[in-house]
Amino acid sequence: MIRTIEKQHGGPIVILIVDDDEGIVKLLETALIDAGYEVGTASDGVEAYEQLKSADCKWMLLDIAMPRINGVELLLLMQADGIDVPTIVMAGFQDFEDGEMKSFTNVRHFLPKPFKVDAMIELIEKQATA
Repeated sequence: MIRTIEKQHGGPIVILIVDDDEGIVKLLETALIDAGYEVGTASDGVEAYEQLKSADCKWMLLDIAMPRINGVELLLLMQADGIDVPTIVMAGFQDFEDGEMKSFTNVRHFLPKPFKVDAMIELIEKQATA
């Protein structure tokens, strides 16, 4: 589900949160809505892929370790289909291989878990206006 809130700089910015941890999704969803963003959520790569094909997502926050289709597999599908949504990868160091992420041109930043929500909002603001 995507909630609509207009940003002051150029209309709505839709951010898709993709994580199988419901607590992280709720935390980020609440913080991003409070910051004025439109938010969509997906609990795995399959749900995210369907939303990316049908919704106008401007950014994605992506976990790597998820059921069904993991974050890397989702990035590969996006690459194959020409879906170029700027992405911030959120993952534990054990889930992340630096070289693997550098091959995806849409990955703008890696944020290791755990992270501070304020740091995520600041990063999104910085990236969205760059």
